Amino acid sequence: MNSQVSLHHTHLVTNQVDNVCRFYKSNFDAEVVFDEKIDGDRNIFMTIGTGRIHLFESRNPPQHSRNSFHHLGMMVENLTETIARLEKNDVQVTAVTNVPDGRFAMATAPDNVLLELFEVNGENRKFFVA
Repeated sequence: MNSQVSLHHTHLVTNQVDNVCRFYKSNFDAEVVFDEKIDGDRNIFMTIGTGRIHLFESRNPPQHSRNSFHHLGMMVENLTETIARLEKNDVQVTAVTNVPDGRFAMATAPDNVLLELFEVNGENRKFFVA
């Protein structure tokens, strides 16, 4: 078992973020632990037990044909090592994007499941670890 990688969140795209928050709060005792605009788009993290949901309300939402699932977020301790491992296994990874207190890259898993690989440092880390 690799303790350096953990499944962190499921990312859901919505155009009714407040309604979705109410649903998870009312039905599953979810708690909003992060609610900020990042690059102009609203991002909310909610805890449900030990799990997390990331709700994303975009100014330009992507079109979905079946559901609102967007990606799996994989929090890693060392993004550079994780990318090297994936590339060694012939997985294509996007360029790294630096954000305040962290950085991320995207990759595609089997069945075209989008993966976000991210590393969080500094003050914001408390929002991302239990």
